[in-house]
Amino acid sequence: MFSIVFWGSLFLVVLCHFFAQKSEAKFRKNIVLGVTLPAQAHDCAEVAALLNAFKRKNKILFGILGTACIAGFFIPDLSVSLIFWGVVFLAVLAFPQILFVSCNRKLAALKQARGWTCADAKQVRVDLSAMISYPKPKPAAYLFPALLCIVSMLMQPALWWMHALFLLTVLFSCCAAVFLYRKKSETVDANTQLTQTLSALRYRMWKYIWCITALCSALASLSLAVLTLSFTVGITLMLVSSFGCCAAVVMIELHTRRMQEKLTAESGTEWYVDEDDYWLGGLFYYNPNDSHIMANMRTGTGSTFNLATKTGKFVTAVSLVLALLIPVFLVSLAVDEKSEILLDPRGQSVLCESGNTRYEVSFDEIEQLELLEAMPEGLFRTNALGGQHIFKGSFAGSGMSDLKIIADPTVPPYLKIKTASGRYYLFGTRNPDETRSVFAELSVLIAPADGTRENPAG
Repeated sequence: MFSIVFWGSLFLVVLCHFFAQKSEAKFRKNIVLGVTLPAQAHDCAEVAALLNAFKRKNKILFGILGTACIAGFFIPDLSVSLIFWGVVFLAVLAFPQILFVSCNRKLAALKQARGWTCADAKQVRVDLSAMISYPKPKPAAYLFPALLCIVSMLMQPALWWMHALFLLTVLFSCCAAVFLYRKKSETVDANTQLTQTLSALRYRMWKYIWCITALCSALASLSLAVLTLSFTVGITLMLVSSFGCCAAVVMIELHTRRMQEKLTAESGTEWYVDEDDYWLGGLFYYNPNDSHIMANMRTGTGSTFNLATKTGKFVTAVSLVLALLIPVFLVSLAVDEKSEILLDPRGQSVLCESGNTRYEVSFDEIEQLELLEAMPEGLFRTNALGGQHIFKGSFAGSGMSDLKIIADPTVPPYLKIKTASGRYYLFGTRNPDETRSVFAELSVLIAPADGTRENPAG
């Protein structure tokens, strides 16, 4: 299941990058590869050669990254798969941007050499008649996703915090649709009607994307709740809803770009907007003369931060650090997969420890002791890490609402302990004989509380 979810999702990111890059090689709003060019440059042989080279390299990059994702799917060892996933993830983040910036610089140099600049590009023009009346936000559109998260929380109270996070995502989507949008006219040239049409188109598609994001979060919450009833149905619902929502967002983005391309096909013959000086590499907005934190991307529906502002620098830096921490976290999981599991009766308690996770149960607390020859079915994580060869943390299921586990799910048997408070523990080492030896030792050390202690192995 890990391979399907992790590698499948990363392949979708690679696929989205490919189509997004391919789309950037088309003229829309007089912009191609982040460079603003006049109409006379659209048919230039040198421009066409640069664009064709970019498309060819984009296909090669997609082939390499896509092949890496497919190869990762067949890696049997989870530790190796996690580390390889982290490496490919960094490549997916970096290489498409490097390719784009490289080709952007070449095209910008050609623009400079040919003198393709608007005569009054440095002038600031304000056309109040081009301003549109933005409709008031409708929070009711997010009511159904919010209610779905609440219902899911009631269905699975053990994971209330997970459903609360999904609910917060829905609320964030509602706020983002309103407050993260820069209500700036999409001016391309002196055509006022075109500006109004482009502005209305972008804002409408922006709202649609955040509505879909809220719905995706709600369906993920519902899928998590259904997992406790049926693992197959829950996973199927999660995969189908996630893929469907992602596909819808991509379709909206591509539709917006196609409309921008179609509506601005005749632009660039006279006066036109050229803001290339404020877009570093065609990707990063840096305008010291703009006090706004947010800026609309020049094509499509996305937004970005103004790196000339302190907030823009801070958020971008934090986002970059978080992205780099993902592979580090995966490496730590890979190390956990192979970490030693210590199971040791010492003094008046039994200790189980692996990595940073440690549980110690006093003999006086133990009410029931069993040796299980198989991992209980229907378990789900409430606050735990787990992979192919390690379960660590809090679980629930199989009649146990409060269960702590440190064990290798592929190496039975397991020591099952029930305490007087109703909490359960499931311990197991990577050596079956060692686990059996500890069980035998505990059976002698602990006097039965009611004479009914069970021992399925005996």
